[in-house]
Amino acid sequence: MAAELRDSDIRPALRQLAVQESDPSDSVVIEELGLCKGSVRVDLAVVNGIMHAYEIKSDFDTLRRLSTQVEHYGKCFDRVSLVVGPRHIKMARKSVPKWWGIVRVIACHDGPRFLVVRKARPNPARDARALIELLWREATLALLESIGAAEGVRSKPRDVLWDRAIERLSLEDIARAVRDHLKANAGRLGLSTP
Repeated sequence: MAAELRDSDIRPALRQLAVQESDPSDSVVIEELGLCKGSVRVDLAVVNGIMHAYEIKSDFDTLRRLSTQVEHYGKCFDRVSLVVGPRHIKMARKSVPKWWGIVRVIACHDGPRFLVVRKARPNPARDARALIELLWREATLALLESIGAAEGVRSKPRDVLWDRAIERLSLEDIARAVRDHLKANAGRLGLSTP
């Protein structure tokens, strides 16, 4: 058995696994995606037909911020998986909602190995406002233009545009627009694709 794993050991292996499990023609892998106006950052997210977040808690990490992360990730992601070292597995089961997946990561001689403890399920309660805030102002305006709802708000700040989008679009339409935006702007956002 190798030494305990740190985030820096886990992240590249998790990224590789996420790429292998995704359709490269329709996916982007995003590291450190900011949510809720930068309140939290997701360790790794895969965006394709859904948005799936992965939060890493190595044995060297604490779970202090986990309750805040649970709250914010639950507003935006279709699925979330908590990737934990052996030290945190027991507390992880008590600390995250039942729809979150739990993946145990262990050190092996050839690198990290991931064992699914609980498979991630669909999020029952995303929040339209938190999702729409992932769109840039220009993207939100273009979305409103596409549905004929930009009249009177073209020169307004992004908060006003976001409010209009929430009034006029369904949660699924907003989620689709956010996914499309993240995938289309991967290069400009500093994101990586498979």
